[in-house]
Amino acid sequence: MAGRIRPLLIAPILLGLAALVAPASAFAAPGGTATMTGSANATIIQPISIVAVNALRFGNMARPTATGTVTVSTTGALSTTAGMVGNTAIAQGSSGPQAGTFRVTGDPGRQFFVTLPTSATVTRTGASMTIALFTVGALTGSPVGTLDIAVGGTLTVSAAQTVGTYTGTYQVTASYN
Repeated sequence: MAGRIRPLLIAPILLGLAALVAPASAFAAPGGTATMTGSANATIIQPISIVAVNALRFGNMARPTATGTVTVSTTGALSTTAGMVGNTAIAQGSSGPQAGTFRVTGDPGRQFFVTLPTSATVTRTGASMTIALFTVGALTGSPVGTLDIAVGGTLTVSAAQTVGTYTGTYQVTASYN
């Protein structure tokens, strides 16, 4: 019985080897070419821009005897801590607290994000104060490409801060997603 099995195993092996040695043209498909037209497009969008509309104002305040903070929210509400608590000299009206506002204009319906600084400095001759904890409020405006944003922040006022008017700048960046 062992003699009969061997010829059966050799036959498939010989057939497999014969297929390997067969001429390549026997397996080749007929040649040819095909052409397809692709499409291309480009869209030009309105560049994003940002313009400062109103300054971030902390108002007029009495010099404290202990360091404290004055915070202006994105709605313009005022709050104080530490040495600034109870500082009733913070003026209202045209020189009182006010959130900063910026107008962002861009492509209608396109999403964007706003980047705020980590801190900024306001100065006068020989003295400075730091603004930190910047916040951005809800976007308001038109769905046709123009939105306003409100910015608040916290000003640190040190004990015996030098009397005078302090000014400075800060940067807000608007970028498309």
